[in-house]
Amino acid sequence: MKRSIAVLLILATALLAQARTMKSWSYQELYDQSDLVVIAKPVSTQDTTEKSPLPNISSVQVVGLSTEFDISLVMKGDKSAKKATLHHYRLADPKQLMINGPHLASFDSKQHPRYLLFLHREADGRYSPVSGQTDPALFSVVKLEGVAQ
Repeated sequence: MKRSIAVLLILATALLAQARTMKSWSYQELYDQSDLVVIAKPVSTQDTTEKSPLPNISSVQVVGLSTEFDISLVMKGDKSAKKATLHHYRLADPKQLMINGPHLASFDSKQHPRYLLFLHREADGRYSPVSGQTDPALFSVVKLEGVAQ
């Protein structure tokens, strides 16, 4: 009987535990792999026609977004750049409950915060987060707080 209870507890714990691998990025790695590193503020965000499963978490459906940024400072890349468009995602169903879900980037252009962005240039001219589309808010898209505004 004790053995059966122990097996049931182990199985129940294994079913509840969900994990996914995630690369931890240093600022140096982000910088080195970026085509563009900027401090910028979001101006507008628009949905695209793109709808797909999120890379690395195929059970999560997402909608593509394009957010336009006004660039305040270029740290790497074209020093004359004044604007950049970030290609990223939002949840298709924002009410979807998830354990260990993605850390997607979202922006409120009305608050006008500034962000430190580490970006790759895509073939269509937009940029994507260097750390990938699954968890950009953890590494590639850093909201600046306080006097850094």
